[in-house]
Amino acid sequence: MKRITKLATFAVVGFAISIQIVSAQPNTKPPADPRIKDALDKLGAKYEIISDGDFKLLVETENKRSQVVFIESKTEKLGNLEIRYISSPGYVSKGPFSTEIANKLLQNSGLNKIAAWQLFTKDQTHMAVFTAKIAVNSDPETIKNTMLAVGYGADAIEKELTGKDEL
Repeated sequence: MKRITKLATFAVVGFAISIQIVSAQPNTKPPADPRIKDALDKLGAKYEIISDGDFKLLVETENKRSQVVFIESKTEKLGNLEIRYISSPGYVSKGPFSTEIANKLLQNSGLNKIAAWQLFTKDQTHMAVFTAKIAVNSDPETIKNTMLAVGYGADAIEKELTGKDEL
């Protein structure tokens, strides 16, 4: 049952992350970024390349828990800085978040060194996604540390808010 729930969650997460960045090129799907593939291969990480060219990994956290993490192949530029997103869902709701949960996520964002919570909404489903933005030319160790920080951070909120391990 947990596996079916995770698969359903992956579908929702995939959609949420795909709407995170608006592309200037309509209906084009970027290939998997070879720089990330190379970095993950050097780390010996197990990953899956999903249909939009992004990388999906499962981070093992504490007490036999796990957390899905996505590394986007698509990048964005800000001046001469090129960045990419590393994200993990932490909370899903069938309707708007309560004030208490929204405030908890906002406070949590301020406590983190590299990532912050973002909200994505599709129909009545609301999803909090823990997202880090890193330089595209980050070395494998930086990618690993960011991926772990994002995975552990999202898992901690999921555990605190739901007590479950579905994401």
